[in-house]
Amino acid sequence: MNPDIKLKRLCQKGSTASLIRQFIADRKLNVSVLDHGGECLIGDGGTATRYPIEVEANDTIGWVVCADETSALLLAALVGYMAQKELEGKMLAQETLSKYKELTLLYELGEKIAACLDIEELARLALDEARRLLPSGKTLQSAILLSDQESGQLSVCAAQGDVYPVGAKILVLDGITRQVLASGNAEIVNDVCKDPRYQACAGMLTDIRSMLCVPLKTRDKSFGVLSVVSREAVNFSAGESKVVNLLASQVAVAVGRVHLIHERVAQERLQESLKLSHSIQMGMLSTAFPRFSQGGPIDLFAFMAPAREVSGDFYDFFHLDEKNLLIVIGDVSDKGVPAALFMVMVKTLIRAMAKHYAHPHQVLAALNPELCRDNDAAMFVTLFVATLALDTGLLTYSFGGHNPPLYLSRYGIVSMLDGDSGTALGIIDGVSYTAQTMQMNAGDSLLLYTDGISEAMDIDNEAYGEQRMCRLLTGLPEQNAEELVATVIAAVNAFTQGAEQSDDITLLALQWR
Repeated sequence: MNPDIKLKRLCQKGSTASLIRQFIADRKLNVSVLDHGGECLIGDGGTATRYPIEVEANDTIGWVVCADETSALLLAALVGYMAQKELEGKMLAQETLSKYKELTLLYELGEKIAACLDIEELARLALDEARRLLPSGKTLQSAILLSDQESGQLSVCAAQGDVYPVGAKILVLDGITRQVLASGNAEIVNDVCKDPRYQACAGMLTDIRSMLCVPLKTRDKSFGVLSVVSREAVNFSAGESKVVNLLASQVAVAVGRVHLIHERVAQERLQESLKLSHSIQMGMLSTAFPRFSQGGPIDLFAFMAPAREVSGDFYDFFHLDEKNLLIVIGDVSDKGVPAALFMVMVKTLIRAMAKHYAHPHQVLAALNPELCRDNDAAMFVTLFVATLALDTGLLTYSFGGHNPPLYLSRYGIVSMLDGDSGTALGIIDGVSYTAQTMQMNAGDSLLLYTDGISEAMDIDNEAYGEQRMCRLLTGLPEQNAEELVATVIAAVNAFTQGAEQSDDITLLALQWR
């Protein structure tokens, strides 16, 4: 007898009882209804033939006692039908209650994980909830396995039981878990010994009997699993798989959110570091520019605009002695942080070399081997180094693969400095460099620049070019060094308007009185 059906209540209370009484009254029958144990619920019990009241085949919940077979069978069928409806209602109510409990548990977990920013704690919470949702009385062990973002190898983030050691890396993955990761679908295997995937590769799960494995995934990307195993035989149901899968979905979203938060924090820290690096780098540039207003023979001004937060370009100028000024401009291969670090090294080494070598080509020759040594990143730098005799205006210069500076005569004629272009430093050890000289006259100017100027691109990917810059400066009214730099920058900005700056920009202008 189905214990969920109370025949006595059906016969004595409610609409079903009224319907039964009306049926008996209409037919004016001598009828009795007995429960499964023989207790008389309607009538006097009688001694006529008994006809079973069945809910399902072979599930008798009581008897109809009546001499009229047809009426007895009809009444038994009616009571059985009403009992079946009540049973279905109870089952629906139980299922609804069960779903409500499951949703409540998942909602509670959602509240917990919303405030959790630690992935390991999050995994432990998920396993606790999974245990509450699965059958009791069975020795179940569970774990959350997450894949490493770089290697993709799974490791045990959290576990209950001894099958999965916390922190262990899964060197060999069992065939079932591998299938779940590949397909993104949950798997129930109530007897793993009969599963060909497990037979082909058991991995570290050599002594288990049953397994429920669900993926941790966002959209179509699986990055781990929630695995429940048992050394005993367990009949996991589709409903249990569904609710654990729902739990895993919440965990996956939470883990993804934590990863995003960590990435954002790391990105913000990087941005702060880059801002600090930018500030430090700009602070390393010489800004105490010699000006005519200070009574000296030269007017000098420089400008640098990194394409990113930090630059691989640089300029420098400093006195070798009272009568000689060293001027340098450089452009390191690549951009960003690696180029900036290489630039700092180059700038520091130039100042050190200049203490021992008086001529630009000697500085380059001594610097090149230092940059070639242990240069695993294969970075290089182009340089223009010059010394200016402050008493005579004689410029001695040497190229290390850099753009030739522009010479602006006081008559408005623009030309490029002559000389061997030389080889960029840090590429080949043992190369030699040559020096050239040029006499500067009163009113003449020199413009040093990096290829961020000449190769500046407009929205149609056309380069600004040296020729356009020469035309700009030809016949230009006399300007001091700062005005000259501002004129070039304004022209380049007007040319590239709307296009992203593609390279670092550096300019240094020098005017002789």
